[in-house]
Amino acid sequence: MRHQHVSRGALAGDVLAFVFESEQRVVAHCDRLLGAADLPEQDRNRLSRLRREAEVRLGELAFAAAA
Repeated sequence: MRHQHVSRGALAGDVLAFVFESEQRVVAHCDRLLGAADLPEQDRNRLSRLRREAEVRLGELAFAAAA
């Protein structure tokens, strides 16, 4: 198996993009589940917390990408 040489900057950018997209998927998934009318309150609270945490990480990632 051959490995291509990848600069640290390119790799960091790829990782940053991957993590950013992952957090966006977490938010979208939580939104989809939170739309259910019959969701137990404990699950709704947990999903809301996970969504808020993902939003915070998205803000941090956006800040890191701008730096």
